[in-house]
Amino acid sequence: MSLRSILPDFISIIVANMLLIAGFGFIAYGLELFTNSTRRIWLFTSLTILTVILFLYFTYYSPDVNSRIIIISAIIIIIYGYSGYLVHMYVPRLINDRNTFLEVVFFIQAFWNVLRVIHSVFIEGAIVDYMNASGFYGITTVVFFSGNIFIIIGLIVLNFQKVEFDLKAANEEVNALRGIIPICSYCKKIRDDQGIWNQIEAYIHAHSEAKFSHGICPECMNKLYQEIDDENDH
Repeated sequence: MSLRSILPDFISIIVANMLLIAGFGFIAYGLELFTNSTRRIWLFTSLTILTVILFLYFTYYSPDVNSRIIIISAIIIIIYGYSGYLVHMYVPRLINDRNTFLEVVFFIQAFWNVLRVIHSVFIEGAIVDYMNASGFYGITTVVFFSGNIFIIIGLIVLNFQKVEFDLKAANEEVNALRGIIPICSYCKKIRDDQGIWNQIEAYIHAHSEAKFSHGICPECMNKLYQEIDDENDH
């Protein structure tokens, strides 16, 4: 923003805001991938293209700073509101825990932009230069940058939560096959916690990710064919 008087409007306004929306879209899309929820890359692509088209119109054809503020605020509300929804709905299913910090930061950012739209429509007069606008927009800049720093922190914490959950799940799988396992000395079946006797293959498969492929060892092969030969002799 501080370079708007130096760089052309196309770079400082159009390209800058396009990259801004694209960055927010990547955050939301990353959350979709992280939480294994429905991918909506079309939504973020459409919002980015819409930003470019509308900003071109309200920068060159019908210059209007207020309209540009309302547009960028509305798109941020959509993306950050959706991101907060993803964290609220899908993160607990993924890690059996919440990330309230990240959830609140997303919703605060979305809510502040709602206030920004209201302020631009009903309170603020026509803005000629954004850098010379009222103090509300100075506060908005602080909220914007600090909020995005908090979002980065929240995403880092979320990643640590996922790693911790995966490690805990892995340890539980390992511990499932530890300790004393009651096994029949004759048929080799294993008794589970419900007192049911299971084939050893079924028990290990239920308590680990191991799979079995059956074959015959040389000793059993010789024994089996020896029994068949003996039967044939008789």
